[in-house]
Amino acid sequence: MNHDSGQPIGLIAGAGDIPVYFARKAKERGIPLISVSFTEAIGETLKPYVEQNFCISPVKAGKIFSTLETTHVRDVLILGKVEKEMIFRPQLFDLFSLKFVMSLTTSQDKDILTRIIEEVEKRGYTVLDQMDFMKELYPSAGVLTRTKPTKKTLADIEAGFAIAKYMADQEIGQTLVMKGGTVIAVEAVEGTDRALGRGCELSQGECTAIKVSRTDQDYRFDSPGIGPKTVETLIAGNAAALAIEAGRVMVIEREKVIDMADAAGLVIVSVDPPAPPSGSTQSPDAA
Repeated sequence: MNHDSGQPIGLIAGAGDIPVYFARKAKERGIPLISVSFTEAIGETLKPYVEQNFCISPVKAGKIFSTLETTHVRDVLILGKVEKEMIFRPQLFDLFSLKFVMSLTTSQDKDILTRIIEEVEKRGYTVLDQMDFMKELYPSAGVLTRTKPTKKTLADIEAGFAIAKYMADQEIGQTLVMKGGTVIAVEAVEGTDRALGRGCELSQGECTAIKVSRTDQDYRFDSPGIGPKTVETLIAGNAAALAIEAGRVMVIEREKVIDMADAAGLVIVSVDPPAPPSGSTQSPDAA
């Protein structure tokens, strides 16, 4: 973590393990945190590691900004998941959030989050890059588990990575499930774990899950990742393997994740995706 430890960071915390991981590491390094958690449950997990915590719904953006102004933080880190379905429930919004959502031209994740960043920076805050603070969470290429991938698994990874990257770049989703060279499931609005569950069920197990980043991934607000819950879902669905994009997809609680996978015989491999043909802009299956 490269940060002036005397200056507090404002942690905007959604669901998942990564806000707690960061908060714990920040406390170990003497970096004070002031958190805005999106639920009481998230706030409770953060309290041992932060100076102050405020529980505010993500659809109450006006209140979030006014709270940050009272804390005098200037650097902000955005971590954790927010249910995308919230954008389809405008009755929950405060006036600021409602005006913001009505100004959007699309409901794609990247467009929404980019506009949020613009709004935050317009108010004088610096939005910090997740990867800069947690490089250790992004594995380089290699097989992470004791179990090695089979030729069938490697073939599915090779076939699926280009498709997964294309789907991510089209703002559809960053996860897909392959089996026997066939795409079984693609993540959309439902999120990674539900897409994996569906893919395992449809494939009747022995499938390969692939998780990638967008080509132009903005790590200030969105870092693709996997963790124990992801592995638990794959084990329950009798999946054969999980492939992640090397250096660009984070693994939360890596030791636990690998132990779980090894105990179940699940392969986890971090791979460099094949480079696209020079000058090519075609989709993976374009003729």
